[in-house]
Amino acid sequence: MEAKEQLRALLLERYEPIAVVGVGLRLPGGNDTLDAFIDFLSAGRSATVPIPADRWDAVAYAHPGRGGIATTAGGFLEGLDRFDARFFNISPKEANCMDPQQRLVLETAWEALEHAGIDPTSLRHGDGGVYLGAGSMDYAFELGELPDHELDGHLSAGVAHSAVSGRLSYVLGWRGPSMTVDTACSASLVALHLAVQGLRRRECGIALCGGVNAIHHPRTTALFGDMNALAPDGTCKTFDERADGYGRAEGCGMLVLKRMSDARRDGDTVLGLIRGTAVGHDGESAGLTAPNGTAQEALMRRALAAANLTPGDVQYVEAHGTGTPLGDPIELGAIGAVYADSHTAERPVLVGSVKTNIGHLELAAGVGGVLKVLAQLRASTVFPHLNLTEPSSRIPWSILPVDVPREHRPWPGPVRRAMVNSFGFAGTIASAVVEQAPPVSRPQRPPSGPGVLTLSAKSPRALLGQVERLLAAGTEHDIGDLCHTTNVARAHLPYRLAGVVRDHAGLRQLLAEWREVATLQPSADIRKVAFLCTGQGAQKVGMGAELYRRQPVFRRWVDELDALFAPHLGRSVKDLDETLMQRTRYAQPALFTLEYALAQLWLSWGVRPNVLAGHSLGEVTAAAVAGLFSLDDAACLVAARGRLMESVTEPGGMVSVRASAAEVAPLIKAYPDLALAAINAARQCVVSGGVGSLAAVHSAADERGWRPTRLAVSHAFHSPLMAGVLDEFRAELAGIAFHEPKFPLVSAVTGQMARWRQIATVDYWVRHICEPVDFAAAVRTVERRGRHAFLEIGPSGTLIGLARAGVADPAAHAWVRSLHDDDTVLKGLAGLHTAGVAVSWRAVHDGTDRRRVELPPYAFDRQRYWLGETTTADPESEADDGDPVRAVVARVLGFPSSAAVPVDVTFTELGLDSLAAGELVEALGAAVGRPVALTTVYDHPTVRSLSTHLERP
Repeated sequence: MEAKEQLRALLLERYEPIAVVGVGLRLPGGNDTLDAFIDFLSAGRSATVPIPADRWDAVAYAHPGRGGIATTAGGFLEGLDRFDARFFNISPKEANCMDPQQRLVLETAWEALEHAGIDPTSLRHGDGGVYLGAGSMDYAFELGELPDHELDGHLSAGVAHSAVSGRLSYVLGWRGPSMTVDTACSASLVALHLAVQGLRRRECGIALCGGVNAIHHPRTTALFGDMNALAPDGTCKTFDERADGYGRAEGCGMLVLKRMSDARRDGDTVLGLIRGTAVGHDGESAGLTAPNGTAQEALMRRALAAANLTPGDVQYVEAHGTGTPLGDPIELGAIGAVYADSHTAERPVLVGSVKTNIGHLELAAGVGGVLKVLAQLRASTVFPHLNLTEPSSRIPWSILPVDVPREHRPWPGPVRRAMVNSFGFAGTIASAVVEQAPPVSRPQRPPSGPGVLTLSAKSPRALLGQVERLLAAGTEHDIGDLCHTTNVARAHLPYRLAGVVRDHAGLRQLLAEWREVATLQPSADIRKVAFLCTGQGAQKVGMGAELYRRQPVFRRWVDELDALFAPHLGRSVKDLDETLMQRTRYAQPALFTLEYALAQLWLSWGVRPNVLAGHSLGEVTAAAVAGLFSLDDAACLVAARGRLMESVTEPGGMVSVRASAAEVAPLIKAYPDLALAAINAARQCVVSGGVGSLAAVHSAADERGWRPTRLAVSHAFHSPLMAGVLDEFRAELAGIAFHEPKFPLVSAVTGQMARWRQIATVDYWVRHICEPVDFAAAVRTVERRGRHAFLEIGPSGTLIGLARAGVADPAAHAWVRSLHDDDTVLKGLAGLHTAGVAVSWRAVHDGTDRRRVELPPYAFDRQRYWLGETTTADPESEADDGDPVRAVVARVLGFPSSAAVPVDVTFTELGLDSLAAGELVEALGAAVGRPVALTTVYDHPTVRSLSTHLERP
């Protein structure tokens, strides 16, 4: 068995298919998504355009020859100079110093991971690998035109090719292999070869692989022109008699790769499989840049062998096909030699080149070919090859088993496979075999119920962009799948929107409402949660019924508690009518069941309380959730409590008054059967006791303008009338075992944090039914522990209203009800999320059989950043701002003004690195007139906290 396992491991390392589970692309012609690229290729369009005026002076470089431009067009991106630096925590100064290739890679990689249905932040500190082809020297040429005094330390990494991959690994927090490959035009396919090896050898569990190219300085184009490599019209006329060189193109392509076994395990959508790859060199040829057909033939055969396939298994070849009169015939001859024994003129291998559509991406050319193959696999069609009007006379077409389709061709099977070639001008050549994804059987599912839709961004403009993109997409995905994707497969960033969606009409309405939001603020970033468990009086028939139907965790706990209460009640708590629900012996078990199950549901979703408090019966629930006693003991306590409190025969009631405890106490002092039952807020109390005495107090309170209200209760709870049942209740609780609570509890008897020895006694819970509930003090105690999301665990919002009235600054906290009119927790879930509370969205969707779907990519909030344009703070705005720290930060990090620097965003998020930190403390010292230690900016990591610190003598 051990030998078989070793053999299996060796075969997997050598042959296991590598799954492409996501792609990102920024290609000429506005091709920013795979669907857009499919439409572009299917329409037979070309992205070749005249050289944009903002790239270089067309007049100065108009003439071919040494130092001149020999071409007039190419494939260019719009907005090459624009980048969302804030999204990646990069300062404006550093962004100006960064090669556009690094910027393209960061944004395209993020989009690729989103396309794969992966929240990029969830992989931090993992073993992800980065393999990139890059090598454009244009930004270095731009650097050469800067005067020495404008040079900045950030340029060392800003123009380094190694930083193209290194910066991506750094931003993602990945610790696997990270490398930039420069083998010229084969670089991105060589990177794919290395990524496949890394995955099969388990050097990484996921890989980002691709390539990037940027064209913005005329010198590189002039050099290629001097080599006679460029087509004057900027188009690749591959395999055509008119072939006269290639057209340059820029862009970025990115693949998200996993081992196929891992992709199956993770439920990924597989776009295609990398079956095998090979890398080689032309060796000796007519010259360094001249191709070698024999070497190309050998390379393709090695790629097939690495895939454990034969030429007959492949139907299509994506050729390197640059459109040069020398290279095209040699490559097509090599393809013909490889496929001669398996294909015929009647059954030829189809050949095409994406360069005829978008131009030659140079260092990203290989991944461009892979992207075209993936697009064709999705469409089950081979798209037209452009610019072929007269087949080249240099190619012996009649003896080659090849066909270059000029119109759409169905892609034959049964398993569609393609070979992708990419050859570097310095001789390094690469080939890969790509295969269609295996078919997946997806059973029919019933439509999902309502869900929480979340959208987030790093800036208000980006968030509105997310809304606009989703509106424009007009998605008809299943609502559950849509919500699952936004919740699980996207990062949750500071600016957030969340809402409950039931159907597509509701989705469009919600998005339209969000689009009209005038002001967007970041989430409150509240990290603490306080559970507030509701007391008797909030119960109602049917509470939690919808939750019971839809939420298995809630249903399981309700059923368990129902079974525990049945021997005590002689009936189920799940089918109480209106009359029984108002009887204390049934109401308290029913309410406890709802609240305990509700708390367990929140806990299962990762919402853990930092503190729990409750009102009367609610404190029993809070204690049970915290684990003070077992669920069996809790059921005994609640059942006995409700039965005995109901057994009191002396007529009594309760009255709420709008007055303080100090005002109410003298009024009830004359009535021995009355007591202050609850202090709910500064000016909201409840008086409890005998009916006659209560009537007198009601009249007196009305005369004082305290707006007395008789509560709909059957007994005088928390009053002297309960004294007759205390001994029996104590006897009922004699066998209860107490345990150390898992969560902190606030005692509503004392209004303070509960001490273990105080609440772990039978006496405490006996006193609990007759002593006042000091809920107002309990809320103040929670408030002193910091900012909280107050989450009411119960069927109403009663405690939320009372607590909000009892804190000093309601706006500092979040206020969330668990159950709403639709009797679901989804609105509460949305409320917690927008407040900044961490939610385990995977747990929320666990067991729902929801699938990840393709959504529009992140709407980056891009601005112009370019070398030599480092922004500095306006001196006048610095003076007007009045904050020297903010002004210095603006100057050091390159913000346009001090007003542009957020005061509560950490310096790390603003892009402060070790290089800028030294400059910052030196400038701060000069501004405040005393030395500032380097550690100060880390100990006080925002403008506001640092300003406060430095203002101290």
